[in-house]
Amino acid sequence: MLRKMSTDAAPSRRAALRQRDFRVLLVATATANLVLPLQLISLTFWAIDTYPDQKVLLSGLIVAVRGAGMLSFGLIGGAIADRFERRRVILACECAMLTTTVFLAACLLTMPFGDATVVAVLGLVFVFAVTMAIDVPSRTASIPVIVGRDQLGPAMGLFNVALQVTAPVSLPLVGFLVGAFGPDKVVAGSIAAWIIILPLIASLTYTKPPGDAPLRPFRPAVMIADIRSGLSYAARDRVILPVIAMVFVMQVVGMPGVGMLGPVWMTEILGLSRAQFGLIAMLWGMGALTGSFFLASRPALASKGMTLAFLVTLFGVGGIVFGHSRFVPLTSVANFGLGVAMAGTLLTSATIVQYQVAEEMRGRVMGLFPLVLGISMLNVGPVSAAGQAVGLPVVVPSLEWVVLALALAIVFLSPALRRAEGDGGRSGGSPPESPRVDVAAPAEA
Repeated sequence: MLRKMSTDAAPSRRAALRQRDFRVLLVATATANLVLPLQLISLTFWAIDTYPDQKVLLSGLIVAVRGAGMLSFGLIGGAIADRFERRRVILACECAMLTTTVFLAACLLTMPFGDATVVAVLGLVFVFAVTMAIDVPSRTASIPVIVGRDQLGPAMGLFNVALQVTAPVSLPLVGFLVGAFGPDKVVAGSIAAWIIILPLIASLTYTKPPGDAPLRPFRPAVMIADIRSGLSYAARDRVILPVIAMVFVMQVVGMPGVGMLGPVWMTEILGLSRAQFGLIAMLWGMGALTGSFFLASRPALASKGMTLAFLVTLFGVGGIVFGHSRFVPLTSVANFGLGVAMAGTLLTSATIVQYQVAEEMRGRVMGLFPLVLGISMLNVGPVSAAGQAVGLPVVVPSLEWVVLALALAIVFLSPALRRAEGDGGRSGGSPPESPRVDVAAPAEA
């Protein structure tokens, strides 16, 4: 049966790739995703080198500030995606990211404020995260507009592959580059990526569908009403709510220890060099790419709630092994499994939600994903503080046991999640419409 699903999916993937705007978005997304790990990991190593006495705390603080930016603008970004022309929003965000990266590189290279430069760096990290929080919902909500709902499953699989395909390259590359040139020069070099990204995004031509929310002045009252209606919509849906809860458990509870503090764990707890860290981190990227390719070739499997339940459970088990192991080969295997589970969770959750959500709510509901990521990054702050106080070897495995317990509880308490089928297994069929809500009336209140 899996072989038949894979065969049936191939024409659907080709149909999605025939859309020029979708191909452009894929290439631009893959290029951007090559840069983001380089920047974040380089900043972590910069904190370790520049402030060795506070390396755990500041490493966590960099991630936490980035999370604060995504958290504070996650819902606003979703509302913007439902009110403005999405391709223009993405272009504006990429221009802002380029400008922020230029200033960030200047701070790292020149240290203009001495030891207080870290404050400026944190401020720029916050601004960069705000633009990401606005960019992501517009980018993901654009996919069904570009390819059509019939090709949504295969297109989501390909989009997730674009997100993960650079990981096996960028993760080992950053270890080598930081060791050879230093983190400040790596961040400066990342500016070159926008030579590719900006022309691609500027060339997009798709427009908002006629049934989407009208393009009109975006007053604060409208924004607040839109955010409230989006949250209410997601909370009432018996599938969307547990899906977001599963992503929350993986991202907020599980990822801070095994993912975002991974450079500190690998170098301080396991005693690896930065080049060795890059090689172990590459296994995470290879796992993410493997999981993405596997599910992209099986869109029916990627739209099932039980697939999501399995993947989050796998993440919890992998995190427990990671947190207790001091044997590098075993940690490497766990890291590969964590990559599979992380990428698979993001793909299946986004696919299920894209099938479930009504078009006029798409941007706001998809905006919950960067919101959860923002909370996850913000949680790195207290996790790193706890790690500084009692030790990461105590904190990390404890968090992963909580992930496993919460994931199993959500699956047990959510029969709608267990039954979720996305397009119901209909190859090439249109996904069912979710109940529509009137967003215009409250927006005018």
